[in-house]
Amino acid sequence: MKSHRSALLVLLCSAAIVACASPASAQMKHLAGGYLVGSFPMGDWGKVAGFGVGVDGTDIIRTSPNKVFAWRSSLGLLYNFSRTEGVPQTNVAANDKLELETKNWSLFFGLGPELAKQSGPVTPFLYGTAGFDTYWTSSTLSGTVGGSPYSAEHGDSRISFAWAAGVGIRRAVSEGAMGEISVEYRSGLDHEYVLPGEVKASGIAVTADRASRTSDQILVRIGTVLGY
Repeated sequence: MKSHRSALLVLLCSAAIVACASPASAQMKHLAGGYLVGSFPMGDWGKVAGFGVGVDGTDIIRTSPNKVFAWRSSLGLLYNFSRTEGVPQTNVAANDKLELETKNWSLFFGLGPELAKQSGPVTPFLYGTAGFDTYWTSSTLSGTVGGSPYSAEHGDSRISFAWAAGVGIRRAVSEGAMGEISVEYRSGLDHEYVLPGEVKASGIAVTADRASRTSDQILVRIGTVLGY
């Protein structure tokens, strides 16, 4: 419930900022970006999740073209490719074999400040956001236990509070358009998934700890930003 309330609060704040960014203010600067995203899972999430690809849309609202401070919002969709990891043989009987296959869809959103130095055609920037990650995780444990085929699902679907911090550069490529590349560290705080090292089999009984863990990843964005 706390995750849902946090996500709702972030969405309301985003709506309020967008409402304030109306064309009525001649000093307002609005940048809109579209990106291709690559994901490199880290930590516990990096033990089970495969490389990810996705798309992302970003809005950057600066109250004055010459100010360093801006508001940044990001909304994207990401897919982590299927990855299969074997359960350590020390966790099962000599003739048993188990493998864990994990794949995942994520919808992510973030809102927060961006600081950018206006320096001619090249603009370096850094930012931080708070928001949510929504997970649709498929996790299948399968193999042979006690001489018989075994298969069990340990997937997860939930929305979790998430934070992110990133750095990047934008460079003018044509009138009103810039190319951008950025690197972001993103962490979802409440995602339940199984690690292969925590699966154990004894006889015909299998235990798998689907515990609450963080989902940490590095996102690399490459795209185009248009200014209005």
